[in-house]
Amino acid sequence: MKQQPKIIYSLDTYPLINNRWHMGNRLKETIYMTSLSVLQSHMWYPEIELFVDETAYKFLYMLPCKVTLISHDSDPDLWMKVKMAAIECQNTPFVHLDTDVFLSNNIDFDFSQIIIERQEFSYKGHYKPQLKFFNKYMKHLSFWNNDLGTSYSCGVVGFQDLELRDKYIESYNQVEELFKLYKQNYRAFKQNGYEPCIVIEQYTLACLLDYLQVKPNLLLKGKDMYEQAKNAKNIGFSHLFGVKKYEENVSNLIEERLEKIFPYWYHQVKNEVDKYSYDNSMALCF
Repeated sequence: MKQQPKIIYSLDTYPLINNRWHMGNRLKETIYMTSLSVLQSHMWYPEIELFVDETAYKFLYMLPCKVTLISHDSDPDLWMKVKMAAIECQNTPFVHLDTDVFLSNNIDFDFSQIIIERQEFSYKGHYKPQLKFFNKYMKHLSFWNNDLGTSYSCGVVGFQDLELRDKYIESYNQVEELFKLYKQNYRAFKQNGYEPCIVIEQYTLACLLDYLQVKPNLLLKGKDMYEQAKNAKNIGFSHLFGVKKYEENVSNLIEERLEKIFPYWYHQVKNEVDKYSYDNSMALCF
């Protein structure tokens, strides 16, 4: 039987605590969500590693997988920095799952060089408007495309070809550094609700693959979101991307499912969450 690639996760709590998406502190909801995602994957895959910052480690150290502290520079606009660090340090084929991805079946991650969740169908609404900013500073990069016309969702991204991974990390670092250098000029886009991460992480990868003429394997195929959703249901895959996962009914459902399916681990995590809530409430008294 063909060996499945290693499954990795990552979590950077700094943006969650510092009002990402103008939604206040969403640490508690994300801890429960991460726990459910990891534990469901643990049912299907023998090798899972979760890379976390110091804050996340306090809540998730006890999960039945390898939990690894990883250092990074905190930035509220760059929530994927721990993700990129986790991807960079792999020395065997792997698949990275975002913590809002849930697998209800053992999915066979069968791919040649690179696998990505799906093609995006929101290019004109979310990517293209931001290129007015990025094109000013990235146009000298050989792989950069001023208007590629498409991008990919990287809720799932994995590499068999680690040399390709290295090229991606190098390209990502170039775009990130230029973004940070001219970040003040991005304010107007931020105020209009745009998310720089989707360009820095996802559009960069799309440009690089196009430049290298590499055709990725897509986990979810389909000519539109409806076909992708149908394929996701068929294989037991769901991704709560965007702010939807923090709606109260969704957050409550995640916690309820965690308690019902994994009661032991739920109570272990809840003990740490309750300590955090108590400590913060006491801090407000002084």
